[in-house]
Amino acid sequence: MHAGKGELARFVDDFASGRLTRGAPRDYVVLLQEDVERDNEPLGAVAATRHLFAFFLPLRREHGAIGGNAILSTQPFDQPRIIPLPRERQPRASAAANITIAGERLFIATVHLENRLPWWEALFSDTARGRQARALLQELPATHGVLGGDLNTWFGPGEPAWKEMVRRFPDTRFDRLQPTFRNRLVLDHLLFDLPDGWTVSRRVVQENYGSDHSPVVAVVSAGPP
Repeated sequence: MHAGKGELARFVDDFASGRLTRGAPRDYVVLLQEDVERDNEPLGAVAATRHLFAFFLPLRREHGAIGGNAILSTQPFDQPRIIPLPRERQPRASAAANITIAGERLFIATVHLENRLPWWEALFSDTARGRQARALLQELPATHGVLGGDLNTWFGPGEPAWKEMVRRFPDTRFDRLQPTFRNRLVLDHLLFDLPDGWTVSRRVVQENYGSDHSPVVAVVSAGPP
């Protein structure tokens, strides 16, 4: 989302119908950053009308609305939890939970790492994100799972946060990097640690659905492709 703006309902419908994945998924999860709740809109309405489970993590209140991260899922959440991150410019945290897919229990988590610091610290923003990434990884269980979010990796694969994440999620491939912001920066990621025999493909959707970032969509297959 972009400070709460974005065509979430249309994106979820396109995703669930298979328009973005070359076939309707049996189950699906949507990981959101910068969702803004105003009288349960839009997350609550989208979840209710589509019979989805929703987990919203409030982080900041501005102008009478609450912003934060969120998860939508066709499967119920087990042990939903909040993972606080080291504070830099403003409070940040990850929303995480467990779900069961094809008989396997996986954790899922959504996160939005630091995007900017005061001008005199801007050149060191990558180290701030590195600290937040390490804190998050220490709290995630040592099991299979999926992490997604806006990592704000302005400086590319050399960033500490990027390196930490790749080591933890071995089923993540970065051989075909596609920009997700302004057609030039790779800021948004989906990272995977999957059971043996599972496969995953991912791509960046060119339409941004009213956000300032492009969605990243992945298809995970349990067992042989």
